[in-house]
Amino acid sequence: MTDYNIQLLKKAQRQGPVRRWWLDFPQVDKASTLAELTETGVLFQGWVLLDKPFSVQLYVKQGETLSYFALDKARPDVVQVILKQDGAAHPQRNCGFRFNLVMKSADFELGILHDGVEYALCSGHIAGPFRVLQGKENWLFLDNDTNTSVEQYTGKRLLTQLDIQQWRRYFDDLALLLPKKAKAAMLTAPSKEQVYPQYYPYVKANVTPFEQLLKADTEKLIINPIALLANSERRTFRYTDTHWAPIGAGLASLATAERFGLPIVEAQALFANDKYKVVRTVGDLGGKVFPPLSAEEELLTGFSYRSTLLYDNNLPNFGRVMLLANDKAIAVGHLLLFGSSSAYSMLDYLTRLFSRLTFVHTAGNVDSSVFDALQPDYLLAQTNARFVIRAPSVDYSLSAILTEKLNAHHVDAEKLLKSSEKQAEAANCANAMFFHKLLVKASTS
Repeated sequence: MTDYNIQLLKKAQRQGPVRRWWLDFPQVDKASTLAELTETGVLFQGWVLLDKPFSVQLYVKQGETLSYFALDKARPDVVQVILKQDGAAHPQRNCGFRFNLVMKSADFELGILHDGVEYALCSGHIAGPFRVLQGKENWLFLDNDTNTSVEQYTGKRLLTQLDIQQWRRYFDDLALLLPKKAKAAMLTAPSKEQVYPQYYPYVKANVTPFEQLLKADTEKLIINPIALLANSERRTFRYTDTHWAPIGAGLASLATAERFGLPIVEAQALFANDKYKVVRTVGDLGGKVFPPLSAEEELLTGFSYRSTLLYDNNLPNFGRVMLLANDKAIAVGHLLLFGSSSAYSMLDYLTRLFSRLTFVHTAGNVDSSVFDALQPDYLLAQTNARFVIRAPSVDYSLSAILTEKLNAHHVDAEKLLKSSEKQAEAANCANAMFFHKLLVKASTS
């Protein structure tokens, strides 16, 4: 759930007929949910003392919308403390206000209306937990994320020699991990600005961390789908989300199939028959601004990877494991995918390419003990381009992540373990039981 906070800029105390004023609520930087802002309404509470008991109205301006309120709440305490007079029967005894207002705009102004003149007391802005960049033609992009996306794109944040060494070690370790019959690759999901720079508010540097990474990949393991996504006739990224659209996920899956030597013409023909429906969605960026922004997007219809799902440990984000099987897939083989959030939309396509698929959410980090236990035919490490400032590892411990997740206060470990056991028994396969036992072990650590 996205939390929003209200930022306030207070004006001068004395202006026009106003002698003193105060705002108890809303409080600066107090977290509010979307429901509180748009359903319950924001609480405005405070008081306004005038030079004389003029006839005034309190107003809140949201864009072109004005809402008016009366000073009608008794505040004898204010009269006594500020004016040093008896507040019981004072003419300005009812100098207080208290009301809830549904917010419709990110920016608002609170003030006093007197004789047709507005006197602003303070201005406010409703902000999400992250800043979002407004690009051209309603495209939204990440701004102050922990991966410093803007700095990477503009060349202010580059890979150090140590970073490059760590990446080379990762590629070397990945290559050494494989038996001769298996194939490996790393798919990098591009950032939106790499695919659609024409909508981004910043100019790309001559050298970025991603380009440094491509140069460091001496093993040539990277699948780089930027050109494929950028040249597509259909939009491959979502307007109000950081992730690629299903069309983009499908193209990235085709690039993966081609790298692993699958019959690409057959795969292209299969996906060419897919049907999509247009729906309006908010997205992870649209939900970080107020009011939330949505856009029409094409979503795949007629097929879902869930029809092939054998096992899902249902952990949130890192540590999630899913096993899929599809006898109708184009290729007979087992793909082990150590991926990020971008991989979820790929599952609808990959499970039609590979007869068996194991997905582990690790953002490209590889647990060699999982690889040794499963002995897959194909190994795909999938990460996002904005993550490249930190090299992943081949010494990753899925068990440690499972332990951490099961001990988290918001996770119902008992429920997850029961579900895991039930699914593993129903799947009746060694790999499902392997991951169930791993979960059980983590619960006792």
